[in-house]
Amino acid sequence: MNTTCRAFVVLLPLLFAPVYAKDQSKEIVESLIQGRERTRALDRRTAVLEVGRCVEGDVLVLRGQVHSSELKHHRVGFLKSKVNYTIRDSLFVVPQASVGKKTFGIVNMSVANLRAKPAESAELLSQTILGTPLAVLKKERGWYYVQSPDGYLGWISDGIELMSRDDYAAWTARPKVIVTAEFGFTRAAQGDTAQVVSDIVAGALLALITEADAYYQVQYPDGRVAFLLRRDGQPFDGWLEKAEDTPGNIVATAKRFIGIPYLWGGTSSKGFDCSGFTKTVYYLNGVQLPRDASQQALVGDPVDPGPTLDNLKVGDLLFFGSRANGEKRERVTHVAIYLGDKEFIHASGDVRINSLLPSHADYSAHHYNTFLQARRIIGAGEQTGVRKLSGLPYYGKHKF
Repeated sequence: MNTTCRAFVVLLPLLFAPVYAKDQSKEIVESLIQGRERTRALDRRTAVLEVGRCVEGDVLVLRGQVHSSELKHHRVGFLKSKVNYTIRDSLFVVPQASVGKKTFGIVNMSVANLRAKPAESAELLSQTILGTPLAVLKKERGWYYVQSPDGYLGWISDGIELMSRDDYAAWTARPKVIVTAEFGFTRAAQGDTAQVVSDIVAGALLALITEADAYYQVQYPDGRVAFLLRRDGQPFDGWLEKAEDTPGNIVATAKRFIGIPYLWGGTSSKGFDCSGFTKTVYYLNGVQLPRDASQQALVGDPVDPGPTLDNLKVGDLLFFGSRANGEKRERVTHVAIYLGDKEFIHASGDVRINSLLPSHADYSAHHYNTFLQARRIIGAGEQTGVRKLSGLPYYGKHKF
């Protein structure tokens, strides 16, 4: 039997490709699987799609893993329409069986790291903060491949409390407290001298047990009980009802973090990258944005800034990068929040304010020259990809 196999590679959505005959199939199938002919690529930051191929005579065997049954059906059907092979589908849908029944998790430390590979030395892709729900998809050598509510994928080791579906539903239904202070600590008892349980950052969520005097008694996902100063948090449901992404609220929240250092992959008040900063500012006002700048540039309403930027409004997201040139596409590499009067706030070295006006003391020629586009988040409907926390299962009134 003539059998040709390839190791696992990425299979990306390919549109409008012709049907190929078997005499072309070796080169074409390889091209299809590796995505060299793609016109639109699936975003692998938010979707699992790892497919390998093995040719056994007239049979093309597909092995690997995909993110959902819908995606699997689409990919197999697409490939069937493009090659003259019988397709044998040996793909499985995550989560892997090795994960068992605990396919949910809650972040159990102030800030947990998501890495590109299951190793501490791997690139820091993103972070998730205390109380964030996670879907657990794979397990490897004590690491878990997870997906956060913004859709982002990455590997995590410590700082996650694994839960079954029933345990997760029970946790979700409990009343919560959201941390509103930039930084703080929970303690084992009331009083400033009591033992610290952990540090906390803005946006963290803990289960609420009782409210007493100047403290909330709270519980961590792993069962630890602690006390949080009332001035450092609010009951989550009440906070969520009042959360609103008005221009004034966005500016006030953003300015609270001035001076926080830049951290590649950072999404908390311990350190931000550019999109981690914008995402956090909007999250603290009841809006969930995608994780990366290039993803954020696809949501909200597009804004024509005008030749003198007069069409921009406070709270708009400004995007920077390299312009399209010939066959080279536009590439978004940075994002900021517009403050008005040609000023913007962003994470670059640290969280700081710069200007697009040459006469201004904080003028940034680099950002002026690399400015690409703007998007309006405030007032944009959900059809634009802007999601309110109140409409999401874990955060909103309609729980899991």
